[in-house]
Amino acid sequence: MQSGLRDFLRITFIRHPGKFIGTVLGFIVGLVMVIFGPIAGLYLAACISIGYLAGNYLDRGRTHTDDIFLEDFFPRDG
Repeated sequence: MQSGLRDFLRITFIRHPGKFIGTVLGFIVGLVMVIFGPIAGLYLAACISIGYLAGNYLDRGRTHTDDIFLEDFFPRDG
């Protein structure tokens, strides 16, 4: 890989990690859909989503399972 491209990717990853990772994952899911078909692609997308939610749960250091996902989308009333 050329050093200019490597520097560009490194700087892009540092400044916009979410966009970079989302683009790479989108490319991979799209490639899987083209090669293996839409059902395999949707299955892969579902697995990635479940993995993200599980990782997010662990990153937050939660010790209980009350309203695991609901409180992410619906804030509690004070």
